[in-house]
Amino acid sequence: MSYTVSDLISNATKRNWNKLSISSDKKELSSGANKRFSKKTIIPKENFDTSNNIQQVQILIEKIKASAYDIDDVLFSLGVNLLKSRKAITENIDNLRNEYKLLEIDEFIKYKLPDETDILGIVYQCIQTEGEKNIKGSYYTPKQVALNMVVDVKLKETDKVFDPCCGSSMFLTNIPNINPEQIFGVDIDPIAVLVSKFNFYAKFPDTKITPKIYRADFIAAPSLLDIRTDDFQQTILDNTFDYIITNPPWGGVSGDVLMSPYSKIIQSGEVFSYFLIKSFDYLNDNGILRFLLPCSILNVRLHKDIREFLIEKTNLTEIKLHPGAFAGVMTQYISIETKKEQEISDKITVIDEKDKYKIDKKTIKGNSNYIISAINDTDKQIIDIVNKKKKYTLENSIWALGIVTGDNKNKLKAKHQVCYEPIYTGKEITPFCLKKATKYVMYDRKNFQQVAKDEIYRAESKLVYKFISKKLVFSIDNSGSLFLNSANILIPNIPNMSIYSVAAFLNSELYQYLYMKMFGEIKILKGSLSQLPFAEITSEQDKRLSAEVSKIVENNLGNYSSLQDYIYNIFEITQNQIDHIKEVLYGNTN
Repeated sequence: MSYTVSDLISNATKRNWNKLSISSDKKELSSGANKRFSKKTIIPKENFDTSNNIQQVQILIEKIKASAYDIDDVLFSLGVNLLKSRKAITENIDNLRNEYKLLEIDEFIKYKLPDETDILGIVYQCIQTEGEKNIKGSYYTPKQVALNMVVDVKLKETDKVFDPCCGSSMFLTNIPNINPEQIFGVDIDPIAVLVSKFNFYAKFPDTKITPKIYRADFIAAPSLLDIRTDDFQQTILDNTFDYIITNPPWGGVSGDVLMSPYSKIIQSGEVFSYFLIKSFDYLNDNGILRFLLPCSILNVRLHKDIREFLIEKTNLTEIKLHPGAFAGVMTQYISIETKKEQEISDKITVIDEKDKYKIDKKTIKGNSNYIISAINDTDKQIIDIVNKKKKYTLENSIWALGIVTGDNKNKLKAKHQVCYEPIYTGKEITPFCLKKATKYVMYDRKNFQQVAKDEIYRAESKLVYKFISKKLVFSIDNSGSLFLNSANILIPNIPNMSIYSVAAFLNSELYQYLYMKMFGEIKILKGSLSQLPFAEITSEQDKRLSAEVSKIVENNLGNYSSLQDYIYNIFEITQNQIDHIKEVLYGNTN
């Protein structure tokens, strides 16, 4: 990938450079960052040192949005402000002035900044729209997660630490006792590189060392975006490192990257897999690699390639499960540690909030997809019990998406009109029962951007579920109603099991627990639902389940504990195991 600077800068920045007699063939800026600001932005609350500063940052963001300045000029000015407050030597500020030659805006240089470790990174995250972040994969690591990943790093004087997608350098600048000469960083986003350099000097205000932080596409190298080609080649591409610690972008790759030698190993086209496998090549012998990754790397079939690489070609020693997600990212995440060592350990240590245990690599190698089940002994016992009774899955069922109108604002109505009918959204989906629809639509298939088969929407009975959800939530629809694309549709096909019984299993505590432990997703994905194990039940059990669910639907009951107990009983789950499941789902129930 290559870009000319003229393609990347805004007209306002070009005008500013013209005023200053700066040639656009020497400066590089971000395409997304110089666009006019969208209202759809996210405050990354998990990146703050203290929540007391959130309001102050929001006021600053509004001030920036109201100004006529480009974000590169604003961030440069705030960076000068930061370095002055940290009493950085004038030479360091001058180095950045000479390198970037951006406008210095007096009101932002004098602005009283909130006392935050990564105030520039926070401002940049707040300014970018959600769309820009998705395109660039630009979601910075929550501060506490970054600290947890580096707190135990014990550097020797000669060690070198590299982050190939460094963002604002949250990892690099928080490693205990790190020295400026030990820091090496790369990022494809030029404003992130600018922020990193300011953070470097804020961390080391008296240093005489120039930061070795470059703008480049690490996985597409030798395609180079940074202007200091020889320096980059010698400092990064011709170097090796003792630690490589990063949170890579998540998503697909294209273009030159797909033609790289690593494509022979990575079939998925997943960008974090390319970063991981290339970074491993840049480790010194006995070097350590730590990556923050989506939880799906452990078990989703698509990521078999990188799991096989980690197990067969590296010494994968540790997996940490991190709770929750971070702003704008609907996926749980983990961190891994792997080493470049001759001697390969036979076990992986798994660490979660409450437990620490080991899993055997022989077990992982024993399954064709190299699935890594990061579960403790009790979880394994419960999943084994369920799998022993497994006879069916939902793989042969009918699946569909809700309608994509292409223009909800004009095509959906808040009140019923002639020729219009109710259309449900994910918000109306509750366990077993739909809430009353709040939108109406004229069902003209030719007028929609995306639409499933008519017979699916008009099916006599179907299940609908929330796609974006922290838990499984399935409603039963017997009215042939329409649904928007915030709801997905399932017409189950499991022998001798009614749709009511399938709903009973999918809405149960047991299946919520199974989904969490087997797949670890915050999105409810068809591919994961298709793998859930279903037992063979008798006609008597089917009647009992159907009757219980019918009662819930008819009376709109919120409490269905007897149904939960019945499902536990079908799988012969013990009381101790039930207590464990409830603790996983709800916390300590005592």
